[in-house]
Amino acid sequence: MKSVAIIGAGIAGITLARQLQGSAEVSIFEKSRGFGGRMATRQAGNYQFDHGAQFFTARSKQFQKLIDDCVAQNQIQAWLPRIITLDSKKEPFKREWFEPHYIATPKMNSLCKALARGLNVTLDTQISAIDAVEQGWLLKDSLGQQLGHFDWVISTLPAPQANELLPDCFAYKSELGIVDFSPCFSLMLGFEFTHKLNFDAAVVRNSPLSWIASNSGKQGRPPSFSVMAHSDNAWAREQFDCNIDDVRHRMLVALGRIMGDALPLPDHIAIHRWKYAKAESGCEENFLLDDSNRLAACGDWCGGSRVEDAYLSGLKLGEELQILLRPGLSTL
Repeated sequence: MKSVAIIGAGIAGITLARQLQGSAEVSIFEKSRGFGGRMATRQAGNYQFDHGAQFFTARSKQFQKLIDDCVAQNQIQAWLPRIITLDSKKEPFKREWFEPHYIATPKMNSLCKALARGLNVTLDTQISAIDAVEQGWLLKDSLGQQLGHFDWVISTLPAPQANELLPDCFAYKSELGIVDFSPCFSLMLGFEFTHKLNFDAAVVRNSPLSWIASNSGKQGRPPSFSVMAHSDNAWAREQFDCNIDDVRHRMLVALGRIMGDALPLPDHIAIHRWKYAKAESGCEENFLLDDSNRLAACGDWCGGSRVEDAYLSGLKLGEELQILLRPGLSTL
């Protein structure tokens, strides 16, 4: 049975690994301490923040099937917030969502953790080198330690990171190089007392902010009042290399302008800088597969930038690899 290394334990990597069960010996390597990638959750004392993806939707039968199965197991719930638009130049107005929106419970990263049960996952391990050797591909971590030989290596990282990591022989380097990501800053605020807001989530216009949500108002979250604010992507690109404390201050000022006196000073403040938050120009293919070198790449940047896009990319690459990995059918 062939051996496959998957780099990244987000929804694309976990989905791909599940597809390949029984077809190959699969090992997943994740640089973070947990699952989920940008489906991320941070705990700070009594406060909890989904500081990456805020929700996800389903527009394909395959992803809807996964959601339905996970809803039945209480791993996903429909999210029905009171949602408005806040505009510094206009009066607030109520928004309508015309398709179901979902969240994972009890944390946004819980979905990938649940889907990863039974898989061979090594966390807190950053892959720094993929070297060609007689036995296939040799992976090394950031400390230079050897992690084993593999017949196939697949990256589910953001395209710029995959471009840096995958060997120069990868046939689709140029495709990786044209994918453009926008950054984002996530501002996390915790409050000693609960404060009544006239919304659960807000899309923000004409501001350094693009999104505000009561994280503690989501199903399954701790009751300690917490608010999550995301920056505007274009604004984040301009501010990305600035001092992080200055960025935090500017976001707090912007929040004060848009919210007025609705929120007092928080008891907890944290900020996270996402370098690869949203794929602005992605790859038109569902995945990039170099079968001659036994290398591949997939992720949400294949076809879009949504959670569903990451899932479908991993799923479709898995379907193709299942064919290549069948005994007697592979041309490799």
